Amino acid sequence: MKNLLSCDCGGVWRDHAYAALRVVTGLAFFYHGYDKVFNMGVAKVAPFFGGVGIPLPELMAYLVSYGELAAGIGLMLGLFTHWAAKISAVIIIGAIGLVHWGASGGWFFGYGADGGYEYQLLLLAASIFFLVSGPGRFSLDTRRAQKMNTGGMR
Repeated sequence: MKNLLSCDCGGVWRDHAYAALRVVTGLAFFYHGYDKVFNMGVAKVAPFFGGVGIPLPELMAYLVSYGELAAGIGLMLGLFTHWAAKISAVIIIGAIGLVHWGASGGWFFGYGADGGYEYQLLLLAASIFFLVSGPGRFSLDTRRAQKMNTGGMR
C-alpha cells in the first residue's frame, strides 16, 4: 500500500502491466480476426474491403483476417512478439487510413454511423509499444530466450 500511495508502482507491477496490455491488445486483434474467419467468412469480408477502396480486396481480406488472428495469438502468448506487433501495426495503419480516418464519427469511435478512429489509434500505439519495447517478462519469447541463454531446458 505504501508503494501505491507514494506512486512507486513501476518496479513492482511493471511486468504485470506489460502482460496485461499485451494480452488485451492480442485479444482485440484475435477476436477481430476470429470474427472475419469463422463468423463472417473471409469471402464476405472481401466485398466490404472492395467497397471502401482497399486494393486487391480478395487477397487483402485473407491477409488481414488471418493476420489479425495470428498476430492476436502471438501477442497474447508473447510469442514472436516483434513480428506479431509489426503485423498488427501494419493492419491497423491500413484500417485507420482506408476505413476509419474519414468516418463520420471523427475522433470518437462510438459516434456517427461508421464510428471514428480513437480505438484504432490505441491499438496502433500498443502495437508500436511492443514492437519497440519487447514482450515483457511474462511471455514465451522471454522464456525461450532464458532457455537459450542457460543452454537448454532444465
